Formats: sequence, C-alpha cells, structure tokens
Amino acid sequence: MTEIIGTYDSASAKDITLKKVLSLLSNLGATKVFIKKLAPNDNSKNQPYFGAHLTDLPFIPSGELFPSLSKSEKTSDPKRKIKYFSFLKFSWFDADGYVHEAPHAKLIYYPQYPEVRFSGFLKGSKVKAGRWMNPKKEGRSEGRWLILGICPDERIYAYLVTPVCNLSAELGAFNITEVNNVFGQLDAAGSTSIKSSKETIIAKLLEIHQMGAIPGQRLNAALELIPYNAQNGGGYTLEAQLGIAPNGFAEPDYLGWEVKQFGVSRFPAIGAKPTTLMTPEPNGGFYKKQGATDFVRLYGYKDKSGKPDRLNFGGRHISGVPHKLTELTLKLVGFDPEGSKITNAEGFIGLYDKSENIAASWSFAKLMDHWKRKHSQAVYVPCTKQMNLQSGTPEYHFGKNIELGVGTDLELFLGCMHSGTVYYDPGIKLEHASSASPKLKRRNQFRVAHKKLQKLYKNFEFVDISQ
Repeated sequence: MTEIIGTYDSASAKDITLKKVLSLLSNLGATKVFIKKLAPNDNSKNQPYFGAHLTDLPFIPSGELFPSLSKSEKTSDPKRKIKYFSFLKFSWFDADGYVHEAPHAKLIYYPQYPEVRFSGFLKGSKVKAGRWMNPKKEGRSEGRWLILGICPDERIYAYLVTPVCNLSAELGAFNITEVNNVFGQLDAAGSTSIKSSKETIIAKLLEIHQMGAIPGQRLNAALELIPYNAQNGGGYTLEAQLGIAPNGFAEPDYLGWEVKQFGVSRFPAIGAKPTTLMTPEPNGGFYKKQGATDFVRLYGYKDKSGKPDRLNFGGRHISGVPHKLTELTLKLVGFDPEGSKITNAEGFIGLYDKSENIAASWSFAKLMDHWKRKHSQAVYVPCTKQMNLQSGTPEYHFGKNIELGVGTDLELFLGCMHSGTVYYDPGIKLEHASSASPKLKRRNQFRVAHKKLQKLYKNFEFVDISQ
C-alpha cells in the first residue's frame, strides 16, 4: 500500500524558502503576513493559543461573533461558562500553490480565562497536516511555525512550516517584527526588522513631526499622494505619510497599531475634543425592528436651533441616568461591574424608555467585534491645523508628545461605560420629517473625554518622541 505523503512533507515543502512562500501568498492576494511559532500545546487537540483577548488579534479578520455556552469544567461559576466564536474565511496552501479550504476554521474566545483559541482548522479540509497537528504523532514538535497571509477581502491563507524543512531553520534565524507576545509580522516583500512595532512607529512619527506643516493630502488606490482639503484632512494626511491608503476595512493601520490623530489648539494637547471610540449601529430594540426613521419620530425631539421640520436624537447618554431630552436611560445587561465581568454571553447595552421598552441595543458580541478591530494597540497623535495664506488650503502639524495605549478588552470598555467615563453620544437627525421623503442622517457613537482615554487601557504611556 502506497503511503500518503502529507501536504507539508513533500519534497517541494522540505526545500521551500520564505521568498517562495511570500511569492505564493502575493499570488493569492495577501497583502499582510503574520507568523506564529507553534508551542507544544498548539495542536488539533488543545487548539492553538492565539492570545488572551480578541483585542490581541485585530489583524485577523473574523466574521460575526456568536455567543454560546461553554461546557468547560475549568470554572465553577455558572455565570462565566460562556464563550464567543467566529468563523474565518480560512484556507491552507501548499508548496506548489494549491489551496485547500478549511470551512470549519474559527476563533473561540473564552472570557472566563481569558483566552482565544484556534479551532476547526483541519475539519472538512483536504489538507493533509494531521501528522504535524496530532499530539499523538508529531503535533508537539518544536520548530513548527504557522504563517498567515491576510487579504483585503478578509480571506486568510495559511502555511504550516514543519521542523524537518529548511524554512524552519530559516525562520529561526530571523529577527521578526513583534506585533504582540504571540504573533510577529513579516514584510510582504520579504524583509524583516530587528525593531519592535512600537519602536518602528515611534521612529516614523518622529520623521513626520520634523516635517513641520504638511499640506492636506491622502493616498489614492495607486498609493499616489493627492491633495485633500476636507474637514477630516488631519487623519488622512497622517495616514498618507504612514503609507496607509483609505479603505473600507476596519483593521489596524500600521504594524498592528490603530493610528488616531486628535485636533488640538496648541501643543502638547491643549483643547483636545472628546475621542470617538466606535460607531456601531444598534442591532436590537425598536431601532432595529422598526428602523431609524421611526425611532427618531418616537424618541427624538424638535431641533433646538429652530430649524423647521427637523427632528434630532442626540446628547450624552450616561449609564443609569435618564436623558432630559430623549427620556431614555442607558443600561448594561449581563455585566457585573464589581467584578468587571461579562456574566451573560447574550448581554447587551440597552436604551430603555420609561415603560422599560428597549428603544435600541447593542449586543456584547457586536461591540466585541468592533472593539477587537480597532483598539488593542492605539497611538494618539496631537495635530494642529492652519490655513496656508497663499493657497488657502489647510496644513497640519503633528506633535511630538504622543500617547500609546496597549492592552484592552470589552470588559474594560463596559466598566468605563458603567462608571460614566464612556458614554453614548449620538447625532441622528431627520430632515423634512413631515414629508413623504424625509432625509435621515445616522450617527451612533460611543465617546470618551480625551484626558480619560487611559482608563481604557492596561498600559498607557505619554511619550516625547524627540527624546
């Protein structure tokens, strides 16, 4: 009987180089490449460990999160026997470029520990990687690596490096840019860096600061600089200098860091306005069932500046405090503020009216997905704006006193929501409200006073990048 050769045991797999792997990933459309050195417990039985929180993995595009009940006996607290899972658009590829879809691959988040595990990556797939993922065979071997290529359309292509191939030794000799304590990042062109992502972004922001006033600009799809003079030009200008083209994907901007500029009247951070953290649409309550237009008609109020035939729904809604204009109260359901723990996987933030009807709500699962994508590692850069007197166009100067936030999770966010540090601050308006064709503008946003940002992170630094 002929022995079946595993996908990663072929002659081409044993001789493959990193340059070849990156070339194959490029052909598949991957634009970002991440790498994890597999530990002995990273196998099909124990599920590879990817991080403590979903916020550690903003670079991995996951789908909708689903709440579920965990059967684990590791905790005796029934309120903590919960988990969330999210399916991935995941496929394996081999040394010859053939793709093997893995339709059941998913991330599982266990908030009670906390930890994120990778599961279902071999189930239903034609890839033959069992030898190197089965703990009863070679699934505990040292020298295994997992390479992930991420595409703009959120597809993920994976390559398994085995200890018996030349690539394992090649990777072991590299100084890979660290993204977190689990994953590193490789330049898609094949170069590597001895610097951490933090050191790299600080060095780049110093270059940008030293440029002085920069004309408003952005990158187009061809990565060409073009003028940009709209009101939100500060963010686009900073992203352009970092080589980030505008896109519709909610993912980190630069080496796993979310880059946010904030306007100030003068440096270091005088006159900073509240920071918008995320802008998710409600996925429950009257707002979801009947639509935003009927929601504003029922819970909104006449425009306070006297604009005719216009209804507004706005103002700061703070947890536990009825709003004077909307008469709605923000409440957290399924969250224990004393222990700062989620106690119900199907919990949510809800806006309640006087009759205890839910006017609008955001499930923890939805908020967790938004928070995951943007806030694991964030750098906040102060920015002043001035008008060029000759051209009449805006210019931006980015300061040297930046702020770095590292380590967060939804439970920190919910704790800050409970205390009133984070608040719901919508700006929804319905113009021509009495007409047959009213004009609706949606703006659902959660915000925080800039000086209180540090309460959302486990580590927060104020860094003078000129030092």
